[in-house]
Amino acid sequence: MDETMPTGDQTSTAVDRRRLLAGLAMGVGAAALVAGSSRRAVAAEAFPTITSNGKKVKVGIGLNYGPFNQPWRRGCWRIAQTVKDMGGELVTIRGQPSKQSEQDVARQLLDRGIDVLVLGIYSGESETAYIVDQAHSRGIKTVGFMVNAKDSPAVLEDTWGTGAVMGNWIQNRLQRQGAIVQTAEDRGFYAPFDMEVDMLSLMTKFQPRMSMLPFMTGSVSTTDEISKGRENCLSLLQAHPDPNSLQLLTSWWWPLTIGAVQALQQMNRKVIVTNHYFSDQLLDEMSDPSTPIAFSTDVPYHIAGDRVGQLAIALGQGQNVPNDSYFTPVAYIDKSQAAAAHAELKEMDKKAIALLGQYGG
Repeated sequence: MDETMPTGDQTSTAVDRRRLLAGLAMGVGAAALVAGSSRRAVAAEAFPTITSNGKKVKVGIGLNYGPFNQPWRRGCWRIAQTVKDMGGELVTIRGQPSKQSEQDVARQLLDRGIDVLVLGIYSGESETAYIVDQAHSRGIKTVGFMVNAKDSPAVLEDTWGTGAVMGNWIQNRLQRQGAIVQTAEDRGFYAPFDMEVDMLSLMTKFQPRMSMLPFMTGSVSTTDEISKGRENCLSLLQAHPDPNSLQLLTSWWWPLTIGAVQALQQMNRKVIVTNHYFSDQLLDEMSDPSTPIAFSTDVPYHIAGDRVGQLAIALGQGQNVPNDSYFTPVAYIDKSQAAAAHAELKEMDKKAIALLGQYGG
């Protein structure tokens, strides 16, 4: 499967593939400051060309994803594949999807003879600054994977851009009227979810005929999130029995989406559902004409993984790499595109499982 981003002179089919899984880049000024004068936020399409100079590099990464973290797994797969393709060696430790496990694994990797440490995706810059200091004191370079890292380059999702894409679709679909509810993992568990919830709430605030119901608390990645999503949505529907009391449910995490759909079907409620993050099960459900899932955004972790891998190799080889934050594109599809996206996703997941299985993933 060709996983390069197509250019404008390619066929319409290639452009459709980009929209499905690579997304459309949100405009982020390349000179915008994000954390001090030495770091720039670089637009998705402006990632630099990086080639290996042949020096052998060992790259350390924690495999902390859980069974619901399929996007994260795809990102780790592409980091691993890119490191291998550029002549590097991968060093891994299996962990759990939590900040504490993520940091514990990162500290352990410092003792594994690595040249570069990949940090992410839960722990923010201030939470890993001490690990970066330890790494740099040993001559180990660091790179952020979906999070900024102190004195390091990073590849980030375009969180605010994702919120804007979701909000614009919802407002157009509802003709700027009606009630919305949002769900995601627990507030404070994963910062991008909190940011996207806040972005959609802000956009709704400025629409006088729209209203936002209180946030529907979700779960955390170490629980059965599908069951929790169903339980939470059933409670919501029982508290709002009027069929006209809710027009749309936005779920920022796919297992909660599946659970919410099950609850809606159980209660025979007609509510539009929008989702964030692709998975095999989500896209299979979305492809069903009878499902209420009408729209989904995604973070193309496979693209982020490619870029993190390239940055890691360049850092380990002593190449000049500025401490910039590089955004990834925003991907989005409607129901008519779900089947095509599903086919591509299954192929990627098959490759991810095969490769990461060699590293304990």
